[in-house]
Amino acid sequence: MWKTSLLFFICFFTFQNAIAQEEEEEEYNIPNETIFEEWGTNLWIGSYNVFRIGENLLWDAQHHYRRGGHNGIPFVGRMSQFYNRHAISYVFNSSFRATAGGVLRLNFTPDPGNPDFENLRYEPRFWHEYMFIMPYERFMLYHRLRFEHRWSKGNAIDADWIYRDRYRYKIFAFIPLNKPKLEPGAWYMIPDIEIIMQSGKAVVDSPLEDLRIYPQLGYIVSPRLKLGGGPMYTTGQRLNPGGFQFRQRLVLRVNAYVSINLRKFENKIPDVNLTD
Repeated sequence: MWKTSLLFFICFFTFQNAIAQEEEEEEYNIPNETIFEEWGTNLWIGSYNVFRIGENLLWDAQHHYRRGGHNGIPFVGRMSQFYNRHAISYVFNSSFRATAGGVLRLNFTPDPGNPDFENLRYEPRFWHEYMFIMPYERFMLYHRLRFEHRWSKGNAIDADWIYRDRYRYKIFAFIPLNKPKLEPGAWYMIPDIEIIMQSGKAVVDSPLEDLRIYPQLGYIVSPRLKLGGGPMYTTGQRLNPGGFQFRQRLVLRVNAYVSINLRKFENKIPDVNLTD
């Protein structure tokens, strides 16, 4: 008798669980395969400025001007975002430095003219990173760990504030092409891959925020100025209950790297390679 009862309860709870799972899938309309969105297009213009203000201290000031495809116009159809990132870096030695600071990002409406969206939202962040620099005979290899704590609010009129943490790992290298080392007049290549994970109450099944593959070509104008750019492919999960929807973007990037020593001449020490 007890065996029959046990079998009945097992069948009953299995049936109930199957019904609950089916209702949940219907509620969220979860598909049975991953969905990749149509490619978006963006243009990012960046300025990375490093000012040496002490023997081991740097002021890191970064700015991004970003546009996106809209209304049939790829890459530049609408204003997308503007970044203003500042921090103080401490250089422990030529192989390691740590950085901490704040960010204010301006997020513009994804659909200009739509009354359901606010034209502008502000997104504050706090960030800290740890850079490991590995010099080789012909190139420089970098490992970057960056952590960001962000408060964001979508542009929809009724959007709520959400908090998320980001965990970023990036590996890249500076490889001279036409000269034996990185010096003025050298063209260089940067193979660059970054993975960005996230967590928080709003992150249920979408921990992979972004995967970025960014091959870059650049030129060293002088010890104070480097120019670079190239196409970047990105993909990552949307914040949806099933984590099944992935966006895709083709981003054209143009960057300027400025390095200035603000100390008095007699206080200067030999520079180390601090290009980010």
